[in-house]
Amino acid sequence: MMMINSYFPILPEVKRKILILICTVTVMAFGDKSIAQENDYGTWLTIDLTKELTKRLDLELEEEVRIFQQFSEISRFATTAGVSYSMAEFLKVAAGYTWIYRHDVKDSFWENRHRYFLQLTGKATIGRLDFSLREKFQSTYIDKDVKGFDFSPENYLRSRLQIAWDVKNSPLKPYGSAEMHYQLNNPDGNKVNNWRYTAGIEFPLSKMLNLDTYLRLSHELNVKNPVDLYLIGVNLKWKL
Repeated sequence: MMMINSYFPILPEVKRKILILICTVTVMAFGDKSIAQENDYGTWLTIDLTKELTKRLDLELEEEVRIFQQFSEISRFATTAGVSYSMAEFLKVAAGYTWIYRHDVKDSFWENRHRYFLQLTGKATIGRLDFSLREKFQSTYIDKDVKGFDFSPENYLRSRLQIAWDVKNSPLKPYGSAEMHYQLNNPDGNKVNNWRYTAGIEFPLSKMLNLDTYLRLSHELNVKNPVDLYLIGVNLKWKL
């Protein structure tokens, strides 16, 4: 970090600290190349249904299919049911359950997984930019007899920072986000083992229907066979 300070001596102190932070995060995410990183390509297809129960309370249902292995194999189906509650204009809490039907391509079998989650999302608007920070705790239960998993459940804290741009006189809403997955109960030691970087655009198709399309890099690290997964995502959001 001394190099950064010497290269940018004229930067104001706050800007220089932000630059140092960005460089530190970049090194953490991509700096360890001691294990060969494989590349893969796929798509995530999602349908979101939201039903307003009260002014503050929403019921949410999501169906998802993920495809990987160069767009040739289904990696999982998932169904999520949950509720979200607006505690204030800038703060929302949500909880739910996800059933995951996961495909182990290598050994050619399917397995059931059960996930519970609790999340808190804070929002702020500055000019035409919308900032949101989501903290999500998830606990995934795995059948250890299926393939000899060492422990279950797998607990994670998933932190996501997102910035969206409210384009003037346009229905388009571009956004970008970065998400970190941190293990909470790994007996071999807790580590960050995934970063997700997303750039997308959301736009309305009708009064109740929005289309969210995005490009995403899912970057694994601190795992045995890390993969960089490049994704094209399509999310259809329907408000009932």
